[in-house]
Amino acid sequence: MQLITLVAILAPVLGTVHAGCYSGGESWGSEKGKATSAAVQVCDTTVAGDFTGGQLKSACRQLTDTKRVEFVVQWKGSGNAFISDDECVLRLTNEIGGCSNGGESDIGQWFFRSDPNAGTC
Repeated sequence: MQLITLVAILAPVLGTVHAGCYSGGESWGSEKGKATSAAVQVCDTTVAGDFTGGQLKSACRQLTDTKRVEFVVQWKGSGNAFISDDECVLRLTNEIGGCSNGGESDIGQWFFRSDPNAGTC
């Protein structure tokens, strides 16, 4: 009974988590390490930090001559928000390490995407 009460109290606080791996398209292949390094770099320089309501930040990095990765971070809430470099890296690399073809997730009011694609940035 106490566990059920605790879950009922915490559920609205924890927020919604939705994650999904892409079932097709380009795969990471042997470039997972490069993609992880790219996620660290874009979080440090481009997509982490301050956000205004609804703001989306994206970055594209070349993994090979014929493969790129596209990263997206979006604050879907109203008002201002902040995401640290470490949190940004964690969320973007979840889609690299856990999804062969990339993926996306909604965590609370944040949206994250790591997506390998053919071609150049």
